[in-house]
Amino acid sequence: MDYFQDKVALITGGGRGIGLATAELLASRGAKVVISDVNDDDLSVAAAGLTAQGATVMAARSDVSVDDDCRSVVSAALERFGRIDVLVNNAGVSIVAEFAQTRPEVARKLMDVNLMGTIYMTMAALDALKKSRGHIVFLGSVSGIRAIPEGGMYSASKAALRSLAESLRLELRPFGVHVGVIMPGFTTTDPRKTVMTGDGSARPINRPPHDTPQGVARAIARMIEKRRRERVLTPLGKLTSVMERLSPSLLDLLLSGRKLQN
Repeated sequence: MDYFQDKVALITGGGRGIGLATAELLASRGAKVVISDVNDDDLSVAAAGLTAQGATVMAARSDVSVDDDCRSVVSAALERFGRIDVLVNNAGVSIVAEFAQTRPEVARKLMDVNLMGTIYMTMAALDALKKSRGHIVFLGSVSGIRAIPEGGMYSASKAALRSLAESLRLELRPFGVHVGVIMPGFTTTDPRKTVMTGDGSARPINRPPHDTPQGVARAIARMIEKRRRERVLTPLGKLTSVMERLSPSLLDLLLSGRKLQN
């Protein structure tokens, strides 16, 4: 029997990108999937597509930066399926701007989604995950290991998730809950996806991809099956991680003046 057969997976940011690819993969392996997203249109299209593929799916609109929304999604998932075995904290936003050009309210918005949104959803699902001896996966980033110019806010949020995971891993060990952090590089994205500038306006993404949402989804599935702690994806990401440990000063020189095209 497939490891994911009849497991219930809750995936935030499941309307497109990595979240949707993960839902598609886990559903194809027998999981029941709960997808949440702040965008109603994306959520509806994703749910229809999953249903057409034969998946057992529940779609629940939520803004992860709102604690009540997170608790409502978890309650609805438990009412429908009776358990939660996997939580993939995928929802997130990005800012591409120099620190000096970033407005405080824009920085707060990013932290509310990337950090507090993950905290709220994990808190809401924690009791259910303890009962199932389940899995919590955080979507980190290579940028959470090593930040580059114009990526400070995003990198700070991802580095915070890594620290949170370290603590949770120890706290939840007695309950048999696995906590993992997956750290992808740049992935191919929906052409409609945008990032925030320092003033909060949106602009298209413009950077070369190193991986696909489907590739990241496969890595997430392997992390869950093997109960791995952390996994850095892509050769460039792995090289960055090694250089940060062995020679951070050299990495400083290589990254000086580089702009984050994200």
